[in-house]
Amino acid sequence: MKAILFSSDFVGLNAVKELEELVGKPAKDINFAIINEACAVEEGDDNSFFVNGMHFIKNNFGNFYLVNLLALSLNDIKKRIEKSDVIFCFGGNTEYLKTVFDKTGFSNILPELLEAKVWCGSSAGSMILGKMVSSTWQNKLYGQADDYGVKSYLDLLDFSVLPHLTGGDLSSDDNDKIVFDISADVNWDVYALSDWSAVLVNDDKVSVIGKHWSKLHMGKVIENNQ
Repeated sequence: MKAILFSSDFVGLNAVKELEELVGKPAKDINFAIINEACAVEEGDDNSFFVNGMHFIKNNFGNFYLVNLLALSLNDIKKRIEKSDVIFCFGGNTEYLKTVFDKTGFSNILPELLEAKVWCGSSAGSMILGKMVSSTWQNKLYGQADDYGVKSYLDLLDFSVLPHLTGGDLSSDDNDKIVFDISADVNWDVYALSDWSAVLVNDDKVSVIGKHWSKLHMGKVIENNQ
């Protein structure tokens, strides 16, 4: 699997070069399939991040195709993604996004799609690919959110991504200190990302690009960039 898991997106961290290397094409030849279901239930939030992200994609890459999972059949979803090199999933409510993936059958076909396509995630679009930190912990970290009864994400990666944090020095922020407890409560790696960083997955190799991030395991920071 190949993926770039942003906390924000290209606007926060210009990773054009890294994406070119993963896809094996110059930027202007890279086509995108865009998924934007996650923000549909975000009450009162400013969604200009989507416009900004799409503006960057339009001006730096090739064509893009909007893939509305709830409006299209699985066959039509596959057709739009087949024309693309990258599946870009924007952020919002991760639990709601998972219900959409499950309801439409996208959860079932995604592993096969990712054999040929690169995944780019923004926030929820990054979190959903890996392991889920419990709703209780997420509510403590990010504030209370609607409960959709989701108990797991896709588990296609053996770690968790936590976006929009101070990242490099978690102990300096009273709220972000919770990540130490979250990491101690799970038995896998946790990546705490600022909006200027991303996890890069290139088959079996996992690394972090950008600045202000931490990798934790069993409640301890094992790698970071401040």
